[in-house]
Amino acid sequence: MGMVATSELHAARAGAAVLAEGGTAVDAAVCAAACLTVTEPTSNGLGGDLFALVWDGDAVHALASSGAAPRALTLDAVGEAMPATGWLPVTVPGLVAGWGALAERFCRFDLLRLLGPAIRHATEGFPVGPVTAAAWSRARPHFADFAEWNRVFTVSGRAPRAGERWANPDLGRSLERIAREGAGAFYGPLGRAIAAHAAESGGYLTEADLAAHRVRWEQPLSVAFRGRQVVGMGAPTQGIVALRALGLLAPLTGVTLHDRIEAIKLAFADAYASVSDPEWMDRPAASLLTATSLDARRQALDRERASPSPPPPGIDGGTVLVCTGDDDGRLCALIQSNFHGFGSGIVVPGTGIALHNRGLGFSLEPAHPNALTPGKRPFHTILPALLLDADGRGLGAFGWMGGQMQPQGHVQLVSGLAAGLSPQQVIDRRRWRWLDEGRVALEWGFDPALAADLEQRGHPVEEAVPPWHFGGAQAVLRTDGGLVGGSDRRKDGGVVRG
Repeated sequence: MGMVATSELHAARAGAAVLAEGGTAVDAAVCAAACLTVTEPTSNGLGGDLFALVWDGDAVHALASSGAAPRALTLDAVGEAMPATGWLPVTVPGLVAGWGALAERFCRFDLLRLLGPAIRHATEGFPVGPVTAAAWSRARPHFADFAEWNRVFTVSGRAPRAGERWANPDLGRSLERIAREGAGAFYGPLGRAIAAHAAESGGYLTEADLAAHRVRWEQPLSVAFRGRQVVGMGAPTQGIVALRALGLLAPLTGVTLHDRIEAIKLAFADAYASVSDPEWMDRPAASLLTATSLDARRQALDRERASPSPPPPGIDGGTVLVCTGDDDGRLCALIQSNFHGFGSGIVVPGTGIALHNRGLGFSLEPAHPNALTPGKRPFHTILPALLLDADGRGLGAFGWMGGQMQPQGHVQLVSGLAAGLSPQQVIDRRRWRWLDEGRVALEWGFDPALAADLEQRGHPVEEAVPPWHFGGAQAVLRTDGGLVGGSDRRKDGGVVRG
């Protein structure tokens, strides 16, 4: 038994059913994640990447399964700007390998059981949720020139409507092959189909690129905050942004919204300047979390006036998140993404697989640590998180969806939990988001007095910002009375007990 919180209700229910049958928190996370590739294709798919954090009852385990740039893809091939669609931004998808690694290490059920609900929804169809339908409608014009995308993801040339039943039988067959043959099927038989389509249509991915993909079990990073430990992923993710911002804020008293925005700006500036694939970094990301580094950087935090903003790298996108907990104490935060909604627009014929456009995370400046290089992993937006108590025991799993909003959301969520709010109370609160050029977006209904204070401190405030720019959050927290969860009402999901 346990709890699942995620952004789409079919997926949450599927994960909860696995818990009810005796599965672990990780069984539930993989099952729900597989469902989300079908029921929320506007944010993720088999052609994306995955990161996960697991508390197994004794220790934290960090899984990174993001793919590298194809060996044939160079800066010269891209030119002056990386396009959002087509083959150029497509890197090796790591998502399916991540499922396989999690299942092998932590799951009681095999992939045939865990992927069963996803296969059924893909084959038989499901009613599309209203938030997903709206995102689908916004995305459709971007892929007007992609014939296979339109064949698979539209209904008579339009996006499915809220409540309308939609199916992806090609994806169902791909999922069933993975379920029966294992995660390696994506990089073998399905990989051959991906590589063949690339060869036929001007792409760069090859069978060798796909076969070379490996998951990485990494050392998680953490920072102390208000008597707890916040745990996140290291490079190449922007997990370091959330942890560094929290580390800058931790010793301050009387923290204001202005302070949080300034800490986020400093943390983003440091990440943009240095974080990339760790194999290409001059120093480990953990060096940004040492007491010496944080103390020195805190001197630049002006608690009265807005400071200049770092230049934005232009990275944003869509993501799904699953947070789970079970009665044996295990916790899992799993996040996966196709980046810009459906991704690149490339859909491999006959498979239902939409390929991500994660290559947009690279810099095109040759001397930059995050510069596009064949075989290198790009800077990544998605970041799962765990919360440990004062004794270093698993306390909660949480995360945030929505590109550059994610680490900013982590700061808001962790600060709210530290103030004694429940997960749902924190998630329901009105949000802020630092944007480029120093602007700060405030969600509709935000306290006008706080907005006025920000303006006086030099932050240009924008209040007419679309609600989806503030992302979505999920959390599962262990309390003396058992598990409590929170699920974003801005999404189609919920919290389901299993």
